[in-house]
Amino acid sequence: MNGSQFTPCCAGSAQPPSRRGLLKAAGAVGGAGLMALGGSGAAVAAPGSAGNGAHRGEWAGLRVVLLGTGGGPVPMTDRQMTSQAVVVDGRAYVVDCGSGVVRQLYAAGITHAMVRALFVTHFHADHFSDYLPMILFGRPIPGVGYGYPDRLHVYGPPSLGLPPGTPAPGVELIRPENPHPGMTDVHHGILEGFATTTNSQGIASRMGPDIRDLVVPHDIPVTAPASLPAPPRTRPFTVYEDDRVRVSATLVTHYWPFPAFGFRFDTDHGSVTFSGDTTPSANLVELARGTDLLVHEVMDGQRMIDTGTAEDMVRGLRGCHTDITEVGGVAADAGARRLALSHIVPLGLTSPTPPKIPVGRWRSRVGRDYGGDLVLGEDLMRLRVRGRRTR
Repeated sequence: MNGSQFTPCCAGSAQPPSRRGLLKAAGAVGGAGLMALGGSGAAVAAPGSAGNGAHRGEWAGLRVVLLGTGGGPVPMTDRQMTSQAVVVDGRAYVVDCGSGVVRQLYAAGITHAMVRALFVTHFHADHFSDYLPMILFGRPIPGVGYGYPDRLHVYGPPSLGLPPGTPAPGVELIRPENPHPGMTDVHHGILEGFATTTNSQGIASRMGPDIRDLVVPHDIPVTAPASLPAPPRTRPFTVYEDDRVRVSATLVTHYWPFPAFGFRFDTDHGSVTFSGDTTPSANLVELARGTDLLVHEVMDGQRMIDTGTAEDMVRGLRGCHTDITEVGGVAADAGARRLALSHIVPLGLTSPTPPKIPVGRWRSRVGRDYGGDLVLGEDLMRLRVRGRRTR
């Protein structure tokens, strides 16, 4: 990468990591044998852990719910778009909020009252289209016992401008003065666009607290290297920590938008890592080193061609996604104990009803490179994670 470095930029609003995090930092992510060109162990923010601390019986321990397992941009009849929930002793943390996320949360038995934080891998619509329902429908209603019990902290990419060469010269941009807005910009823009709803209900009234205080957006602070849009090598860095979970992030390779993140959750019950959208990534392998569960995106390029997708489109998708021929090797390199496939793209883009996954072929193909437990994700699938203590 021509010596370029990536550095989490923690100046300004950053808070120091918790005492527990400092004591157990050595157990975060291995990274043995992988060279890192930068990185930091400092937490971007460590908000308090106020709210309901009860351990719900069905949610004891560490569980992952695959809320939506489809990839965009075509709506599908049998899969919602990408979102996952990590539930630690009754407290939920959501990764991405694609179409249908609120419905899927409640169908899984996860209410707004359980959710403490949302982590956004990148701003493509299939990962972010239902951000508005996540924030507006979680507003507490006094006396009803509904809604977020405390502030919802949201972590997503910052605005870094356009990577060189994207989009193609001559392409007209929306908001050319800020064509790649960050998490804070996006949040406030959505609230402004739906001002009628919040103003007519009363920004702060008997209908609930001021929504501007209820949801707190955070730009995950990074500095942009000169080698955009390809991310440089970097060590995982902490973005969030409370008394049940430490969340680390790294840059992954999804071309544009940049940056795009993978996230790892370390808990007293084990660990789970989410790839986000990415090609095979050395950064992601380092983040996922020794993880108990790796939830990784996947596409079946040949299957897409066979079912009517144009070959040039498949070539383009392979430049920003991981093919079925590659994902097993990623999991094996990371030493992941279990691999769950999500953001599944076997579709021909000509129909909202994609062809069914040929389960035998997929298991055989991934099994050539990966000998661990393989899960082909389905919507609302609940995975219990039992692993070594990682905090």
